[in-house]
Amino acid sequence: MVTKKAAAGKKSSVIGIKVRFELITKDKTRRVIFGLEKDTEGNVVTWKIDFQLFERDKKGDLWGEAIVILQVEVDKALNAKAEKALKGLTPGQSAHALGPAADDAKAANEGEIDEEEAKETVANTLKQK
Repeated sequence: MVTKKAAAGKKSSVIGIKVRFELITKDKTRRVIFGLEKDTEGNVVTWKIDFQLFERDKKGDLWGEAIVILQVEVDKALNAKAEKALKGLTPGQSAHALGPAADDAKAANEGEIDEEEAKETVANTLKQK
């Protein structure tokens, strides 16, 4: 039997959490899935972004498969911003994910820029206001 005193002394802690945001441009031709994942091992917290880009010619077309999928490990300096983003992306973050982040992800997929540059742009989504 657990006493009230013993129950009060117990702590809970978040070991891992995942959220996924689906963003769609106003013209409904570009869709981004922006997923955040938090993992904790001991005192070490790591964040990852799962970024998926979908495009279609017109809004009536089916989305089909993602044209780009990037897994981005978030720099520890952005941990606080990632934590805050769990509650929802700001308008600036959403615009950045649908614009510059998606553009760079697509450019990397087409060999126009290095994939690391695209991953940095995706991570920079968290810096937006």
